[in-house]
Amino acid sequence: MSTIRKTGDVLVYACALPLMLAVMVTAPVTGPAHAQGRSDKGWVAPERAAKRPNPLPPTADAVQRGHELFRRDCEQCHGKAGHGDGPQAPSLQPQPADLASTRVQSQTDGALFWKMTQGRGMMPGATLGERDKWAVINFLRTLAAPQ
Repeated sequence: MSTIRKTGDVLVYACALPLMLAVMVTAPVTGPAHAQGRSDKGWVAPERAAKRPNPLPPTADAVQRGHELFRRDCEQCHGKAGHGDGPQAPSLQPQPADLASTRVQSQTDGALFWKMTQGRGMMPGATLGERDKWAVINFLRTLAAPQ
């Protein structure tokens, strides 16, 4: 009886394995990648995250640090001026967000911090420390179009 039971268990695992692999392979492809770029109107930070204040004053040193990190980690997709036109942008779907746009610049620092931390679609979650993320946000504020 135990032989039949073990054979049945092996059969169940053998049948379940392809299904599990299919889910693992397709889940990243069918995830939220569709809402990361310029059409991310539905990507809203939770209210609590959006209300989080930036604890790092936008000093010249903080903005410079943010610029250095942006060049290293963000510029390839978002471009030098943050317009979503970096050298990798043409290969990305959806296109990277225009960080200088009113749509992005009107978001709170807390919302940008949350989005940077979470990542979405082709944009990975930033692995920077908290202070460095805030520095990048301080730099992003300098990309806003003059009023």
